[in-house]
This record gives sequence, structure tokens and C-alpha cells, in this order.
Amino acid sequence: MSIPELKHPGYTLEDWKTWEGGWELINGVAYDMTPSPSLEHYKVSHTLERALDAALGEARQKFGGGGCDMFHAPVDLYLGTGIFIPDIMVVCDPAKQTPRGIEGAPDLVVEILSPGTAQKDWTHKRWAYEAAGVPEYLIVNPDEGVAVLLRLEAGRYQETARVAWGGQVGLLGGRLTITLG
Repeated sequence: MSIPELKHPGYTLEDWKTWEGGWELINGVAYDMTPSPSLEHYKVSHTLERALDAALGEARQKFGGGGCDMFHAPVDLYLGTGIFIPDIMVVCDPAKQTPRGIEGAPDLVVEILSPGTAQKDWTHKRWAYEAAGVPEYLIVNPDEGVAVLLRLEAGRYQETARVAWGGQVGLLGGRLTITLG
């Protein structure tokens, strides 16, 4: 199996399928997902996953039905602009859940910033998620103890909340509320 040369535009899904390890493919550019995130990144991710899981459980009881499902890395997300590995996703349409991963825009994507990925998360991923119609994008910055919620309005992301650790943020159009940190 081959390993792509970094930052070489023009790679395809067929190329991506032959690579070993964890790679994201965004607009034809390969991004290596190694090394693994730091322990702090993992702790933040785990805390957010627990909060989301509890909120989703409460929403199921309140509204009934199957509701939404949460997924965490490494689950592949297939969008028209590439293949992504978000830290956390919430998907409310079961038809988007396929044997190979999530196909189509999740209802919420959460990215936890790391020094090596922050620029990509704020730019390339933001633009790709926006173009794909991901309704909400939560960018979590553990170093600053803050999260920024971007909500899709008229096809463009607008910052709708900036929440410090310990604060609450409404997600999925206000159907869920979680405490950060």
C-alpha cells in the first residue's frame, strides 16, 4: 500500500482507499492524522461525549422515538469534498449511517483543536462542512477553555455562541443543552 506525499492536491477517493493509517482527504489534499491526539484532547473528547450522550438520552425520553446517534473518532465521514475524521458527530438521519461510515452531512460536527490541526479545523474543515450543509459546527479550544458554535444560516456559518468552560451551549437547534468542560 502506498502513502501519499503530504499536501499534494488531486488525490481521489480511490487513492485514499489504498493508504495505510489515518488520513483525511479534503478537496484532493491528503492530511495525515498521526500522531494520535494528546491525553488532554482525549479527556476533553470523552467529557463532551458523555455530555452529548446524556443530552441525547434526555431528548429521546422527552421527544420519544429513536432520535439521533453520536459517533466519535475514528469514524469516516464522506462528504462531496472528501473524507473526514471528525472528533465527534451527531447524526439524526439513520439513512446516512452505512457500513463504511457516515455518508452525507451530520447534524452536528465537533472538532477539538490541537496545535497541529487548529488551522485546518478553522479553515479547510469549516469551509467543507459549510459547503456540505452541516447545520452546526462546534469548535472546542481546550487551551483557551472555550468553544465556538457555528450555525448554518442562509448557506453560511455564523458564530451563534462563544461559551467558556462551565457554561452551557444549546445544540441541534436548541434541542440539546450540554455543559462544557
